Amino acid sequence: MRKLFSVMVAGVLFAAFLGVAAEAHEFWVNADYKDGLLKADLGYGHEFPNPEAIPEERTHIFEPLKLATPEGMTEMAQTGDNFHYEVKADLKKGDYLVLGNYKPTFWAKGPEGWKQGDKAKYKELTKADATYAEEAMMFAKLVLNVDGADGKDFIAKPVGQRLEMVPQVNPATVKPGERFPVQVLLDGKPAKTAEVKAVYAGFNGGAKDGDPANEYKCFWGRTDLNGIIEIIPVKAGYWNAFVQLTVPYPDKAVADETVLVSRMTFSIAE
Repeated sequence: MRKLFSVMVAGVLFAAFLGVAAEAHEFWVNADYKDGLLKADLGYGHEFPNPEAIPEERTHIFEPLKLATPEGMTEMAQTGDNFHYEVKADLKKGDYLVLGNYKPTFWAKGPEGWKQGDKAKYKELTKADATYAEEAMMFAKLVLNVDGADGKDFIAKPVGQRLEMVPQVNPATVKPGERFPVQVLLDGKPAKTAEVKAVYAGFNGGAKDGDPANEYKCFWGRTDLNGIIEIIPVKAGYWNAFVQLTVPYPDKAVADETVLVSRMTFSIAE
C-alpha cells in the first residue's frame, strides 16, 4: 500500500500552494550546538537555508525558538539579529529537537491586495470587502544530533504541533537514495494522502517560464493511510521537507479556512 502513495520525483514540477503559502515566506529552523551553546536561526524568507531579517511589523507573529529534550522545553533568547536565538545547554550525546512556531494569524485578500487581519479587519482598513480570508499557522522543527548520535527514542515522538512531521528513524541513519520514513500528523492523527515535498540546500530547480507559482522540487510524494511518507533524499546535504493542509474555518464571517504548514530540517550524510 505504501508504494502507492510515496513517490520520489527528481525535479518534478507542481503548482504552488494556494492562499498564504503562495504569497508568504517559508518558515524553517537552522541550529548548531558547540561547547555548551546552542545557536539557532529562525528562517523566514525565500532563500533556504539563508535567514534574513524579519520585518519589524511581523516579529510579533513568531514565538521564541525552543530547545526540546527528554526533560522538557527550554525557551531560547533572541540575541543580535532578530532571527537569531541562543541558549546555554549541557547536551550529552543524543537526539534533540529545535522548534519554531508562527502564531495563528489572519490574512485577507481583496481589491487592495493582502492585508493582515480577518474579513472585518480588511473592511476596516480598505473600506472594501475581502474576497478571501484565512487563518495561517506554521510550524518548524529541526532534528539535532549531538556527538554523532543516531537514536530515535526522543525525536520519533510527537511534540504537539497541530500539523507535525515526525521522523520514524533518525536521519543520521539514512544514506543518499535510501528511504526516510516520516509520519505527518494533523491534530495528533495521521494525515492521509497529504502532499509532502522536499529540497536540499543549494537546490535550484527554477520555475517553468520563470513563474514562481510553478516551481520545481527534488522530492514529491503523498502520505499513505497511516500518514507515512518515505522521503528519498537523492544526495547528502541539509534538507528541508514540508507539508501544507487546509481545514475549513468554523466562522465564515471571519475567515474561509485555516492553512497549516509544517516544515522539518535535517541533515543527510554520505
